[in-house]
Amino acid sequence: MNNDLPVIGEDLLEKFIVGDLVNWRKLVEDKTGIILKIFTKESGDREFPCAEVYVMGEDTRTEILLTNLTNVSKMRN
Repeated sequence: MNNDLPVIGEDLLEKFIVGDLVNWRKLVEDKTGIILKIFTKESGDREFPCAEVYVMGEDTRTEILLTNLTNVSKMRN
């Protein structure tokens, strides 16, 4: 991660934590999963907050922009 690049949607990094149950829409299908890792990903001259999510019912992992996720159940600290 390059600290000189602006993070677009930086406030989202504080809204999600590892272990949160989340959902999102992929095309016309709703998906549900558990956040495994939160990170920023460089694209052009910016960084975007992303998550690696375990997709429930599919036994796969995927990377998703945090802006596309909705919290279903938050992990407690």
